[in-house]
Amino acid sequence: SQTPSRAMVSRAGRRAPIARVSAITCVVAIAIAASAMRVVDASTSDARVIQSALSHRKLGPEYAIPSVRQARDEAFWSANVARDVNGGAVFPSVDAPAQLGALGDVGDASVRGAEADADEPVFRDASGDASGGFVGTFETCDTCALCALGDVPAGVALTAPEKSSESSSSEPTHCTLCYGCNVILDRIEKRVVFNGKSRPVQLGASNTAVFKGQVLRDEADGGGVKDVFVKAWCGLKGEYRHLPHLERWTPETCPDEGKTYQDIVKSKSCPDSGMTPNRYCNQHFLNAIDKIAVEAGLGDITPRTWTLLAKTFTPWDEGQMSSSGAKQELLVQVFDKAPGVSLESLGAGVDDEKIDLINSGDLNRIKDITLFELLTSQRDRHGQNVFFDEFGNATVIDNETAMISSAKAGLNSMFIPGGQKYETYRVGYDKMTCAMNNNCDTVPEKLPTVGILLDYRCYVEGGYIGKDYSPTLTAYLEKLEGLSAQEIQDYYQLPRLQMAEELKERAHDMLHLGFEGAVKKLYASMRPGDIAGTFGTFAYAIVPPCCGPRQCTMSTARETTSCVGEPHCAQTYIKEAQAWIGPNTRASLATFLEIIGVRASDERDAVTQVDAEVAAIPNITNTTDPLAPPSPVNDTMNDTTFTTTATTDQPIVQPSPDAADHIAVLKEQIERMRAALERVRDIEKKVGT
Repeated sequence: SQTPSRAMVSRAGRRAPIARVSAITCVVAIAIAASAMRVVDASTSDARVIQSALSHRKLGPEYAIPSVRQARDEAFWSANVARDVNGGAVFPSVDAPAQLGALGDVGDASVRGAEADADEPVFRDASGDASGGFVGTFETCDTCALCALGDVPAGVALTAPEKSSESSSSEPTHCTLCYGCNVILDRIEKRVVFNGKSRPVQLGASNTAVFKGQVLRDEADGGGVKDVFVKAWCGLKGEYRHLPHLERWTPETCPDEGKTYQDIVKSKSCPDSGMTPNRYCNQHFLNAIDKIAVEAGLGDITPRTWTLLAKTFTPWDEGQMSSSGAKQELLVQVFDKAPGVSLESLGAGVDDEKIDLINSGDLNRIKDITLFELLTSQRDRHGQNVFFDEFGNATVIDNETAMISSAKAGLNSMFIPGGQKYETYRVGYDKMTCAMNNNCDTVPEKLPTVGILLDYRCYVEGGYIGKDYSPTLTAYLEKLEGLSAQEIQDYYQLPRLQMAEELKERAHDMLHLGFEGAVKKLYASMRPGDIAGTFGTFAYAIVPPCCGPRQCTMSTARETTSCVGEPHCAQTYIKEAQAWIGPNTRASLATFLEIIGVRASDERDAVTQVDAEVAAIPNITNTTDPLAPPSPVNDTMNDTTFTTTATTDQPIVQPSPDAADHIAVLKEQIERMRAALERVRDIEKKVGT
């Protein structure tokens, strides 16, 4: 078998030549792994089992990189892990340190046998003899194949040489096992088993490094180890690739290195959301979102998160990567693990299995998530960011893109109709992006898929929230309304004052306009999708809910007539819920607020704010695709419970007082662009491209 042996990693973090190890090495390794997997008796006084299956595995063929093209069977071994009751480390079971030292790729001649290559690089032990990797600590190891949480247990002999300023050795110290890490990092699996079936895992496509990990719980929380996820936007040494097959890596330095919170606020260097290589911007923002969720009484619907100064090593990856086992000391963001799998992992088709799973959970969580979406102005809530556990309970992750100004983004969540995430599940991605492909007249609408079932109206009485908030949330909204935006920014340490302004406005609107009124006001302040015409965050007409195949025609994986929320599809909708359906314009907002009985002064304030937001939208001639798709309402979505009427509302976008002149100029520009496009097509036909 081919497997990397002792990777001679340079100080720059580059990987070393890969050596060939004899077949007997694998046999010995498997035998050692089997013996190491014995369970330490939890009743013993000196140790107890707290975790299992630390993996040490090759990159499989799906992770092939240009320099390592050959397909390799994935191999791994694992050892039960114990922790010394008196504060020792998480470490492989009692005999494992010695076993790790004798493993096949540590260079023992009796294991390597006659097939060993005399020129194969080796590491020197403290006495200078050829030997395998050391057992050391975070301080003494430069690279490490397997790190352990906590301090060195009593009785464990460390073999890695101590670092000293007088040391003349230029060779890095590679350790097979090292103690003193405060977080263990590993790659995310490509697939997981959920409810007895193998499901795919979405790894994302950005340069942001995302790891599965383990940390020690505080003794106050019961001690032991808990699973987490870890994010690093920058600062990882060794050119770490989140997606190993791509030639891009996480930046080794951070643009805001050495900056303080006061520095980033004063310089206004943070963007509108957490999606940035600026580490401190992201971390302050996410910690603020976490605090907001907890104080609003919504902390259990999204994983808790915190910033940690990590002392760890990147995954070993069998020595195949430049970042293999590289020592890392940097600020990372840690997240509690969301239980279950993402909605997208379950597949797009609607069937009884998915409906039963959703209905088996705590359906009040859907309402709480929906309130959280509006309060924090989430704009990237899609099926990869919504998890369901085996009991049907929903959790939302990835809150980095939130609290954006209304004119720029506002709201885009699959839980709330009227946004593009929702519309994508309703009519299909191709229809939502047809303007970019110039095929809006020909691309058909697709049938609604499973994502449409998370429409909050399917889970609340009468299909309407209004001001039906918990006492905790109501008190929290009142608290925010009573603070200035500056006080809110200072309290939460938000990177930008604008974020505090958005949060304060959202709290005010939820209190005075109710949930649906606040949503409609927010949508009325955004670019409408039927004008913008490309994929992004825009507002669309609100359509009737589709809670299951009995209510509307859906893309079904198997025949089903059930519904979510009310399994028998017997949900009835009050007049306020019906009045909410329709366009999201200035006039329709005023009409809706009047129907639901909002005070005249609050209604005037809301409409005035919409006018101000719309006026702030950049010149639409610079941002609009002229071949914009319509915002169609699928006839199959209509339910007899709802009545929809034609409207003569004015268009939302009023960029200047001279709107008529502006529209005339815009139409002229569209016609010129259409003519130019036709000329391009004629040229393509002539040259045969």
